[in-house]
This record gives sequence, structure tokens and C-alpha cells, in this order.
Amino acid sequence: MLTDNFLRKHTYLRVSVTDRCNLRCRYCMPPDGIELLPHDEILRNEEFEKIIEIFIKMGVKKIRFTGGEPLVRKGLVDIIASIHKAHPDITLCLTTNGVLLDEFMEELKSHGVSKFNISLDTLNRERFMELTGRDYFDRVLSNIEKIMQEDSLDIKINAVLLRETLSEIDDFLDYFAGKNITLRFIERMPVTEQDSSNEFVPADELIELLKAKGELVRKETEKSDVSQRFEMIYKQKFLKIGIIPPVTHKFCSSCNRLRLTSEGQLMTCLHSQAKYNLRDLIRSNVCEEDIMNYISSAVKEKWSGHKIECTADNKGCRSLTATTRAMSKIGG
Repeated sequence: MLTDNFLRKHTYLRVSVTDRCNLRCRYCMPPDGIELLPHDEILRNEEFEKIIEIFIKMGVKKIRFTGGEPLVRKGLVDIIASIHKAHPDITLCLTTNGVLLDEFMEELKSHGVSKFNISLDTLNRERFMELTGRDYFDRVLSNIEKIMQEDSLDIKINAVLLRETLSEIDDFLDYFAGKNITLRFIERMPVTEQDSSNEFVPADELIELLKAKGELVRKETEKSDVSQRFEMIYKQKFLKIGIIPPVTHKFCSSCNRLRLTSEGQLMTCLHSQAKYNLRDLIRSNVCEEDIMNYISSAVKEKWSGHKIECTADNKGCRSLTATTRAMSKIGG
């Protein structure tokens, strides 16, 4: 079992399979883009499979595939199929921007992916173009409509909480109330510079706004759940809402997640600069036991919590330890 010095058990692995993305979201990526990793620095399919296999042997029960945009990675379905065939009991999840979802949805379902998180930060086509730099709004919304027809899937719509999100809250509630999804709002993590288009908004401000829109009831959650869960009655329709406040309401004390970057670096915390190179160990044919010991030692070095500092009113927040980076390079 992957246990750190604070007795947290790590059963959840987030795997970034690529640093490439078909969108250019302003809160995720610097305006001038990023320098993409050379092809030979990215893990090969079989290397992903080997490393994931090791983590499963060490107690991981849930794996989420992220990017960049994971669906632009050639061979992603092959990686997922291999893991599912060997370990059908492992929970497999995908975080996607939804652009390519229609092309892969049936294959992903057939290989055990049961949880889909789909990013949608606006219901306005012009603002979508402004935020993402791409005109894919109609396609993303169409793909969301398709996957919402699948009653057997756990579907979450993720919106980064920005100032403009508050002005669109009625649009989000009108569109998704009564639908087979959980609507989630996530505090912006300070990984890119703040400007007028991605101003930090504290989650409590959104909660107060939601209370004014309908009946909002807080639900109990599991200790490791990062989301505050609510049930809402809005215009006589039922809606599940999740709010993720990693900045203003830290959930580090119950964190059970680790991250594997696309170039094979283990990260125990999103805001730590410490990385542990698993790629070179795999490519050097280091024995599995030694790799397990290396991973265990890395987990023991995990911080008690991230180091994000906020102003007294929680409106200006920055990381004290992590430099400005693109989320696409470390995994969403």
C-alpha cells in the first residue's frame, strides 16, 4: 500500500498520456503556448502499461487518463484496453475537453471506462472561442448530448470557476437541470498568470449565488472526495452539483492521489517541484522491486499540503512553490 508519512493511503493515479492539446485554454496554457516535449521523451504505450501495472500492484484502484487532451494521443485506447483486460476490477476514468469524444466513446466504454469528466467553461459560443482559441463549441456540446444518453456512465461536466462563470450561472442551471450529469465548478489553480479573463473566484462566492437560485442541500462525502457535493432543486428540476475548492478549502489532509506525467515523472503534489523519474528506470530495465521501493520512498516525501497563499479576501492566490506552468504539461 502506498502510504505517506501522514498515513494517507494513495489508491488513485492520474496519468497524463500527452502534453498536446487541441484547445488553448487561457487558464491552462500561457498565451504564447508551450514548448512541446520531444517525441522520444514521452512514454511509449508499453512503458505506460508497465508503470501502471506497478502502481496497481502497490494498491492503486482507480486510474484517470488525462493530458493535455488524452484523446489526441495515438494508442490511448490500446493502453486502456490492456489495463482493463488484465485488471477488470480497476476503475477507469477519462478527463477530456470533449472535442473528439464521439470518435472514441464506444471503444472506451467497451474497454471499461465508466467515468467521464468533460470540460465546458461556458455555454456561449463566442466566449468559448475566446477562452479556448478554437471554434469547437457546437461539436463539444453535441458530444455532451450524446454521452448524456448513456445512463450507465458517471458523467461530470467541469467548469473552471471564473468571473464570467458567475454571469452565466443561469445558463448552466437551465441547460443541465434534470440531466444525467453532475455539474462541477472548480477553483482556478494558480498555474498561469492571472489577468482579467481568468481572475480567481473563491468557491464560497459561487455557493452564495447558487443558494439564491434554488434549494441547495449539502451532502455527505467520503473522506477522500475532493468535491463538496450538493443537491439542488432548480425550477422544479433536480440537479447534482459539485464544487472543488482546492485553494480556499484545502483537502490535502485526505489526498489519495498521485500523478504520472507524460514523460514518466511521478508527482506527489501538483504544486511541488519535486519529480521522480520512472521513465529512466523503466528504460534501464531496473527490476520491479527496486522501482517499487523508489516509488514508496517518493510517496514518503509527500508534503502535508500544498503551499498556495491567498489574500485575506481569498481573491488573489498564488503558489509559493510552483512556477508558472501549463496544466497540459503536468496533467489536468
